[in-house]
Amino acid sequence: MLLSLIGEQPIPILLADRALKPARHILAHSAKTRRVAENLRALLPHAELLPLADAYHLDSLRAVFENAYRPGITFNLTGGTKPMSWAGYEVARSRGAQIVYLESEKKQSKLYRFHFGPSATEQADETLPGCITLEDYLGAHGLQPESHLPASNAQEVAIGRFLETQMDECLSNLKFPAFEIDFLVRRGNQAAVIEAKSGKNKRFGIDQLTTITGREYLGTYTGRIWVVPTAPGPQLHALAQAYQIEVVPVSIREQSPGKWRLTYESQSRLSAALDKTLGASAVSA
Repeated sequence: MLLSLIGEQPIPILLADRALKPARHILAHSAKTRRVAENLRALLPHAELLPLADAYHLDSLRAVFENAYRPGITFNLTGGTKPMSWAGYEVARSRGAQIVYLESEKKQSKLYRFHFGPSATEQADETLPGCITLEDYLGAHGLQPESHLPASNAQEVAIGRFLETQMDECLSNLKFPAFEIDFLVRRGNQAAVIEAKSGKNKRFGIDQLTTITGREYLGTYTGRIWVVPTAPGPQLHALAQAYQIEVVPVSIREQSPGKWRLTYESQSRLSAALDKTLGASAVSA
């Protein structure tokens, strides 16, 4: 049995579930994070919601977690508010229950396990292999594409062919009600959106990336890569850096009639951006 504290980011909760494989998963959420919990429950048939009346009232939170406690339960303290974490920690410590925490900010997913021994806290960690698909990634954020569009130009064709050799998974030209995604890629448990813009309105690529990877859609942990045919000017480049967007100028060549490829220099630049954004080690799911 697993009890997870739900914050604004669903992927760490989904990864903990895939790693621990609980028979029952309780999603403790506030009113603010109910939508996140509902998206997760849609992916996890063994999950159930535990609404919290006040995500900042320590005593009431502790009472809720005490009531939910069962022998063998594990507390996942990755998400939620700080008072939720404090209350969960206190209940776990007093009951001698296991605590887990998922670190995902170093381009890898590392699950930490804490056990309360007779005189100290014992710690172990495990780097998780790829546990999710891009369909999972979208579903955890409550997103479902309306359609898959064909590549619109030779540049997209060339980029797509290159990405297929570099990624564990790559989806292209996804159409949603509010936006489109040129490329959504996954390496291990890390995902990124790649926008490839060849028109005059270069700023549109930045706007698309910041919208798609905003808190309301795919979340701020999703990587951002902006592919352009020519390097942007200093102001646009500084703006992209401020939004943590990797800018990759590329050019293409026609290897044979109708078969477009990125130039070797472009492949090198895009490969470096992918390594920086998603981590260098690809671990297949």
